[in-house]
Amino acid sequence: MTTTATARAHGVEATVHPGGILSSLSITTSALRRPDLATVILTVIDQATAEANTRIHHLLNGADPTLLGLPTPAPQPPETWRVQ
Repeated sequence: MTTTATARAHGVEATVHPGGILSSLSITTSALRRPDLATVILTVIDQATAEANTRIHHLLNGADPTLLGLPTPAPQPPETWRVQ
């Protein structure tokens, strides 16, 4: 069983698997000029992660996601790789 979710905003598109595992990232040329590009990328990844997590929890239909090595409901991507 696999699922992904895609979110896009301001020329940035991210597709992720549940738990925030990045599958693809697309950035338009115009988005590269944005001074807040890093923030936009993280926001788009967060949105896609939330959607992917919601989808997988719905597919599990009450099964304990930790039994499959999946995160508990709606975690965000790890803070350790984020630029502050």
